[in-house]
Amino acid sequence: MKKSFLAVLLAVALVSPVFAAEKDMWVGGSFGYSSVSSKAAPDLSNDAASEFTIAPEFGYVLDEKWDIGLDLSYTKTKNTAYTTDGIDKLIPGSNGSSDTDTIGIAPFARYNLAKVAGIDVLLKGSFFYNSSTIKLWGEDVTVNSCGITIAPVISYTINETWSIAATLNFLELGYAHFSSSDLKNSAGEEYACDIFGLNVNDASIISIGFSYHF
Repeated sequence: MKKSFLAVLLAVALVSPVFAAEKDMWVGGSFGYSSVSSKAAPDLSNDAASEFTIAPEFGYVLDEKWDIGLDLSYTKTKNTAYTTDGIDKLIPGSNGSSDTDTIGIAPFARYNLAKVAGIDVLLKGSFFYNSSTIKLWGEDVTVNSCGITIAPVISYTINETWSIAATLNFLELGYAHFSSSDLKNSAGEEYACDIFGLNVNDASIISIGFSYHF
């Protein structure tokens, strides 16, 4: 799966120059890093978590109201206290260190709701698929998730070439299905769960990215 994801990224890099002469297209994305640590008592070991994400994006403007595009993402998460990504949803409260690599793909459409003082207010709907490989309990556990999300986006056009956009993930409404063939219940069935609510992808509160238009 990782090789397929890298192949997609390479294809995007090769294809983009071909369309460079066309109008109403953009490439961009975002990246981020976060780290949290805590210590419950002097005689206890530190609990720490860190996360790095890179998320390229490209899209096409259909008209004044509609855009379509594709989001790709890679996230590296390390946690010495609790499990991450889909595992804590499948087995709430599970303890133990984990090391997670997650790749994702999400085609999307955006609708321009309004333009206020040069700022565009958009509504972004996405279909997503994520695959996480988690080193847990000394073994690799794969958790897959798929679903649909709708989130507000605030975009500002800096000039004819550049724009900046913020996705308000804390207001994202969605549905996600998590499953893993590596985890079984007492009946030998695969663990799975369905979630409906806010920020089902566990994204940061706000995602900010830049886009280059051509």
